[in-house]
Amino acid sequence: MAQEDTSSTDQRSPGAMLRAARESAGMSVEQVADRLHLLQSVVNSLEKDCYDRIRGETFVRGYLRNYARLLGIDADEVLSRLRVTSPAGKTEKRASVAKRDRWRGASGAGRVGMVLALLAVSALFLFQNREPQAAVREPGTAAVTVDTASGPQVVPLLAPPRAAP
Repeated sequence: MAQEDTSSTDQRSPGAMLRAARESAGMSVEQVADRLHLLQSVVNSLEKDCYDRIRGETFVRGYLRNYARLLGIDADEVLSRLRVTSPAGKTEKRASVAKRDRWRGASGAGRVGMVLALLAVSALFLFQNREPQAAVREPGTAAVTVDTASGPQVVPLLAPPRAAP
């Protein structure tokens, strides 16, 4: 009869294995979630083997590994059961890689468009906030007041000599 129990435990999913270990340790889902710094819904999803609610296969493996370590069970055994119960993980991974590559392929034109839009907005901002230039005055009409020992004196400014064409 002991062999029947071990054969039934060998058939358990990672979630069932973790749930049984948690219950035998006398821990609640809330306590596990608190210790692992996860939401209770994530712990429940792990125990129910609903990995589609958790973002990414890498996160699922990491959460299962940490959960197993917390309960003191072999993490490698839990992860090997994950591979046995969900062989579709590789196809999911390929689909996400194809989706990512498709996004990268289209992003070249998007990047150019974004750069052009930023340049246009920058140019608009610069021209909107530009102060009008002072009108060019005739030579000799501009003057500067200079304080001297004999009092303030007005000194006319001379235009620089023009270059011959």
